[in-house]
Amino acid sequence: MLKNKPLWTFLGFLLMFSGFLTLILSMVGLEWKPVQIIYSMGGLMSIIIQLCMIIFGFVILFVARNSE
Repeated sequence: MLKNKPLWTFLGFLLMFSGFLTLILSMVGLEWKPVQIIYSMGGLMSIIIQLCMIIFGFVILFVARNSE
């Protein structure tokens, strides 16, 4: 069903990894410059966006690996 499974798998891992990285860095009080716009939205909104990045990364990875 999905073409380019390796590409979708890579994008899922990338989104999930960047979500985990931004979440961990924000817990220790550091900011990652490539996602500075997320930090400028405020505390609660940035955490929600980071959690959505992680969840959507898992979903993309699951769909890419389990499609026929």
